[in-house]
Amino acid sequence: MTLSSETKLHPPARLQVEERDGLFVLLDPEAPNWLATDDRGAWIVGRFAGGRAFGDVVRKYASRNDLSWPEAWQHVDTVVRDALRHKMLTDGEPANGTYPGREAFLNGQPLAELWLHTNNSCNLSCSHCLVSSGPDGVPGRSTEFLLDVMAQARALGTKLFYLTGGEPLLREDIGTLCEYALEDPEAELAILTNGILLRGRRLEALTGLDRERLRLQISLDGSSPTINDPIRGKGSFHKIVEGIKIAVQAGFHVTVTTAITETNVDDVTNVTRLVAETGARNHHLLWLHKRGRADGDDAPDRTPSVEQVIGAVRSAHETGKQLGVTLDNVEALMHRINAPAGVKRDLSNACVTSLCVYADGSVYPSAAMAGVPELLLGDVTERPLEQIWKESPLAQEFRSATVLQKPICIECPYEYVCGGGDIEHAYFYGDSLTSHDPYCELHQAMIGDALFERAAERRKLVSNGASGFTAPVAFTSMGEGSIHCASGEPIPEVVVSHSECVLSFEMDAPRKLVREFYGAAAEKPQEDLCCPVQPATEDVSHIPPEVIERFYGCGSPVGLASIREGETTLDLGSGAGIDVFIAAKKVGPEGKAIGVDMTDQMLAVANDAKTAVARNLGYDATDFRKGFLEEIPADDASVDLVTSNCVINLSPDKKQVFAEMWRILKDHGRIVVSDIVSAEEVPEGQRRDPRLWGECISGALTEEEFIALLERAGFYGIKVLSKTFWREVEGHRFYSVTVRGYKYEKKQGCVFQGQAATYLGPFKGISDEEGHFFPRGVPVEVCTDTAAKLSKAPYEGSFLVAERGEEAEGTGEDDNEAGCSPGCC
Repeated sequence: MTLSSETKLHPPARLQVEERDGLFVLLDPEAPNWLATDDRGAWIVGRFAGGRAFGDVVRKYASRNDLSWPEAWQHVDTVVRDALRHKMLTDGEPANGTYPGREAFLNGQPLAELWLHTNNSCNLSCSHCLVSSGPDGVPGRSTEFLLDVMAQARALGTKLFYLTGGEPLLREDIGTLCEYALEDPEAELAILTNGILLRGRRLEALTGLDRERLRLQISLDGSSPTINDPIRGKGSFHKIVEGIKIAVQAGFHVTVTTAITETNVDDVTNVTRLVAETGARNHHLLWLHKRGRADGDDAPDRTPSVEQVIGAVRSAHETGKQLGVTLDNVEALMHRINAPAGVKRDLSNACVTSLCVYADGSVYPSAAMAGVPELLLGDVTERPLEQIWKESPLAQEFRSATVLQKPICIECPYEYVCGGGDIEHAYFYGDSLTSHDPYCELHQAMIGDALFERAAERRKLVSNGASGFTAPVAFTSMGEGSIHCASGEPIPEVVVSHSECVLSFEMDAPRKLVREFYGAAAEKPQEDLCCPVQPATEDVSHIPPEVIERFYGCGSPVGLASIREGETTLDLGSGAGIDVFIAAKKVGPEGKAIGVDMTDQMLAVANDAKTAVARNLGYDATDFRKGFLEEIPADDASVDLVTSNCVINLSPDKKQVFAEMWRILKDHGRIVVSDIVSAEEVPEGQRRDPRLWGECISGALTEEEFIALLERAGFYGIKVLSKTFWREVEGHRFYSVTVRGYKYEKKQGCVFQGQAATYLGPFKGISDEEGHFFPRGVPVEVCTDTAAKLSKAPYEGSFLVAERGEEAEGTGEDDNEAGCSPGCC
């Protein structure tokens, strides 16, 4: 978008701003959407309210911050382009569409998950049990019956099974049930257990199952017998802890679950520490329901105050971060706040994509609601599961419920991020599906914490303070790095929340897709992946043919990098090694050429060819390492040149990639990267296409955003060295670009020693990345860091940098106002 002084922009109609510790989160509750920035960025976006013109905001920003017009324009332009990209500003009036509720958007969805109460019998009688299970509880229906129920669910689309009770491991057929649940290679299974029976034949029944698709959720309510045993039963603590350790040692994915009660609320953090000691890596907290043994004034365990629960969650999360234990509740919220912008969350999935079958065959909306007579949907001994799910009047009542029916939620800035809280708690505490959730303040606190925690983490990637880039930016926003596009499924308009289950954000999903895609390409060369710009013949004469035919780049960054002998280069996504081998020839025997790739097959091809390349060159300068773009296996400031050839777009976290590149570069080091960019934002349909993801289309940025992210990571002197048409996909054009940028880390800050820089032309005047303006032929006083930067490539030869006394003219007050004055660097 072209921005002129007359361009009028608009923020969201209900724009809300929250601030913590210098971080500002801008919220659009209606979308929903959010963006994190600093006080300057928040001021700029808010200033456009009412459709103010761009030039007017620049003038007011310059006056407010005592900046020159060029620097103020650059700051406002930077924030505005971020806000436009993340839909926190628009060039038209804010949309006023009316959301009708979730029902119209959820029709036709599969029954994605089934909760199966295998039995109501249990080896414990916990004081807060929802269904009052115990040794005398219902033993459950036959194996054949449960398998039939699971088969019915599978026919309705179920991919996630939960086995609960009672204690499901009391059943002798537990292995059979688990094997059937995981018979579908896409299915997943969670077993909710107290862990005491995880030994002997029952453990053996689980050992042959796919550990990647099976989770054990083990309940533990205290860090010592003194706290746990009054809740779960005398002597249970040591048995449960032993069960956890056995499961971890057996290689199972274990989540330890703690229901927070009045008696253990101050012990939750100690349980997190104990989880770490057992070797488990996930801790899941449950908010106490008002039903079963936990209901009534004489209940042995009561609900703590919301303030106490908030404190327990925050303390457990901080402790978990120190000990390497993930608090699943926080992880789930991190996933939620990073959902694609505009996706509304509306209540839970009960009766929508989830059902629960109780131990006697009766069907209920959710596991927590099992056994409540007024919530009975039907009985699978009398009617098929599909008929109960689709035709039950009560199920229809659940589906027609919406967060819009909760007055307190309509005014909340997190309305469609929270989605109205937990429908189960609302019902048990208020006797209505849309009653107020008593944990509302907890949800608000956790969402706010998650927003600002993510903002603080992402601020480090775009504002490292050492590069001199000072313009306000969007640190992060809703949906940034979202990998939903790799799933192959369309992004929904409305989603529902899971009830009391473990959620985690699977960062490895796109990596797995790319590994499989390029792993296959390593084993069998694919001509349709070859690039339009082949490397020069003289550059590859020393490289074996099997490497050359596996060249899946989109440019020639090594050929354009002006590599010098003795340098250390590092190629990201090095594949079969062609760019590393080219660099090895250029750096000579005193240099080093490093390649980093995450694909074992590609690394195998490269290492197999390494001997032949060394023999042909007469020396070995190559080093291949396994690693991710987001975690480059190289020391700080250890590399002269970073290259990459059509791999950055494959990463779901490009900001982290650029930050890593800046980290490993030496001062005045450079990047030369080739990648695919789009002429305009890649449409949703192409972003979610798995094949196009591997072909560098789905993850492509626009050219403007690609360069903007490099600039925000601290690179300066950025130049597009080449640009060629790549391909057209469904009317959208994609280009191969090769871009160069440099690193300089400020040493002294804004220290003036009388140095002046004179721009030599050919333009009448230019502005750099820091907003300094240099009129042609006019000496402008600069700080020591700016002088050092302008004396090196790529500015070397464009400026005359003079020391004190060498050039006295042109450093007066008027020139300082136009350029770099004390305090502006």
